[in-house]
Amino acid sequence: MAALLEPWYIVGGYVLTLLLLMLASRFENRSVVKTAVCEALSIAALFGTTLYWLTAGTESSGPAIGWVCIPIAMAGFAAWRVLRQRFWIRRLGAVEEPTFGVLPRQGRTVAITEPDRPRTRRTAEFDHQGHQLLGVEYSSGAPDGVLDSVANQVDGIYTLVEMRVPAGPTLVISPRTKAFEPEHFTPLEDAKITRNQAGSPKPGEELAAFELDPDFDRRFSVTTSDPEFARQVLTGEVREMIMTDLWFRVHEVVFDRDSMWTAEAGGLTEERMLGNGRRLAMLAAVLSPSLWNSAEAAEFRRVTARAETSYDAWYGKRAGLIRTKLNRRREALDRQPVTSTSLAMRSLIAAVMIVSAVLAMSNSVLVMNGQGTEVDLKVTWIDRGAAPVCRGSSGKCTGGSAARVRGTYVLDGSTHTSTTRWSEEMPEVGDVVKVQLGPLWWSPIFESGRAAQGVIFTCLFPLLFGLLIVKVTYWPRASRRVRKTREALATA
Repeated sequence: MAALLEPWYIVGGYVLTLLLLMLASRFENRSVVKTAVCEALSIAALFGTTLYWLTAGTESSGPAIGWVCIPIAMAGFAAWRVLRQRFWIRRLGAVEEPTFGVLPRQGRTVAITEPDRPRTRRTAEFDHQGHQLLGVEYSSGAPDGVLDSVANQVDGIYTLVEMRVPAGPTLVISPRTKAFEPEHFTPLEDAKITRNQAGSPKPGEELAAFELDPDFDRRFSVTTSDPEFARQVLTGEVREMIMTDLWFRVHEVVFDRDSMWTAEAGGLTEERMLGNGRRLAMLAAVLSPSLWNSAEAAEFRRVTARAETSYDAWYGKRAGLIRTKLNRRREALDRQPVTSTSLAMRSLIAAVMIVSAVLAMSNSVLVMNGQGTEVDLKVTWIDRGAAPVCRGSSGKCTGGSAARVRGTYVLDGSTHTSTTRWSEEMPEVGDVVKVQLGPLWWSPIFESGRAAQGVIFTCLFPLLFGLLIVKVTYWPRASRRVRKTREALATA
C-alpha cells in the first residue's frame, strides 16, 4: 500500500510547495512575517519532497537524513534572512518612507511623488558617510495570474540601490555581454549582466544612443536624454574607472531624476545595499564639479569630498574578517568578489562533496585492507538492471540501469535492511551471501573488493569537483587579462 501511495506523496509535496508560494505572493505587500513563514515552508516542502523522491527512487536509505535535516536547515535559512533584513534595517536607523529617488512600476521607473505610488516588497532609506542611500526590494514584472506570482517569488526578486544626486537629465550606462571577446571569455560575468538587466526597470522618458570613445563603446552602451550631460559625465577619468573596476562590468548605472541607481538580482540585504552604494559613491567622487549648477549641487560636492569610500571605512566592522581578505585578493586578481551568501553556499556545497567522497573512499580502502565487518545478507529482492539501448549508426546509447540487491542482515543484535548496487554474480531471492560493511558512517555494503575499487573510482569526480570549488573560490588564479598584462610588463 505504501508503494502505491509514494507517487502521490511526491505530487502532494510539490502541490504544497506551489500553494505556499501562492500564499507568499498574496501576503507580499501585507505582512513580512507571514511572507517569510510561507517562503520558508515552501522551501522545506520543495527540498523535502525532492529528497523523498530520491530516497524512494533509488531505494536507498542514504538520503533519509537529508530528507529531514536539509529542508529544516533551508527553511531556517530563509526565515533567518528575513529576520536579519529587519534587524539591519532597524540597526541602521533606516526609514521605510523614501524621501527621494524612483520606484519601479511595470518595467519603468516613476518618481516617488507619483500619486499612484507602486507597491514594493520593502524600502529602506538611511544616511551613510554623508550620502543618502535608498534600497528598494521589488518583484520584476507585473504578475498576470497565479503562475506569474509564483515565478516572481522563485526567481523574480530584485533590488534597486539608489544614491541621492542633484536632479538632472537621464543617463544609462549598461555593460555589454561578450564585450571582452575574443581576447577574454567571460561567460559567468555575461550571465550576471543578463540576470541583473532582466529585472532592471527602464527610465520613463525616451532616450537616444550616445557614443564617445570606440574602446568604451565596445564594452558599454550609453543612452541619454541629453548628449551634453552624457559628455560631461563620461570624462576620461570616469571612463577609465568604469572600464577597470570589476563592479561596473556587471552592473548598470542610471542617472534618473534625483537619484543615481543600479539594479541587482536578489533581495535587499545590508551587504548588497552597502556594496552597491559604495561603488555609486566612488563614481560620484570623480564626477565633474561643473556637472550640476545649483545650491543642491554645491552641497552634494561637499558631501562627496568628505565621504570615505575605502573598503574599511565604508563597511566598518560589518564586512567580516574572512570575506574582507578574500575579496581583496579576488579583486587584485581581476575576479568578481563574493557575497556572504555566495561564499557560504559555495563552502557548504564543496564541504558536502568532499566529506561524502572522502567517507565513501575511506570505507572502500578500509574494506580492501580487511578492516570491514563481515555479515550475512539475506536477499529479499533483486533487480538485474537493464542494458543500455543503442540505436543508429552514431552508436549513441540511452537508458540502462545498474543491478541492485536488497536484503537484511544482523549486526550487534539488531536487524538492518539495506539496498545496494551489485556488480558480482546475481544471487536469488532467499539466498544468503557474505558481504562487508564499511567501518565508518554510514557503513555501506561491499559485495567484493572490485566493488570497493569501483566506489573509489566513482568518488574521484565529486572529490575533485569539490576541491575545484574551494580552489576557484578561496585561491583563484589571476584572470587571463591580468596574466597577459603582467607578461607584457615583464617583457617590456
